[in-house]
Amino acid sequence: MNGMSVAGRIIVLGCLALLAACASGPGSQQGGPVPTAPLTNTYWKLMELQGNAVDVPQGEQGEPHMIFRDDGKVNGFSGCNRFVGEYTVTGANLLFDSMASTRMACPDDSYETVLYDVFADTAGVFLEGKVLKLLDDQGHGLARFEAVALP
Repeated sequence: MNGMSVAGRIIVLGCLALLAACASGPGSQQGGPVPTAPLTNTYWKLMELQGNAVDVPQGEQGEPHMIFRDDGKVNGFSGCNRFVGEYTVTGANLLFDSMASTRMACPDDSYETVLYDVFADTAGVFLEGKVLKLLDDQGHGLARFEAVALP
């Protein structure tokens, strides 16, 4: 630092202080903010669909969920059938495309049809902490997912 100007030294010291603060991480602070889960390669469990809580009855095949892949593909389970498709994200805009699903007969289609309609109506995304919300073109919530550990 001998040949460095005073301004240069201040910048370097500021960067070092910032790195030290980041190294402590959010886990070291009690009650600190929850780190935001990444959109991709995260298991997103469906918690709410068009304002209604999603409860999976005991003995069902599995919980409705989806996983966004790094390659622009999305896949998941709607409560009865598996689905696949593509997605694009540009800023806060999220669009689903080429969605397809298996066609098993479902005794109770309470989530599936609504979920597929939500995919078609999705125009935006909100991601904070462990919460992912799919939004319509007016910014209203269509569905809420939570990041959970893989079952």
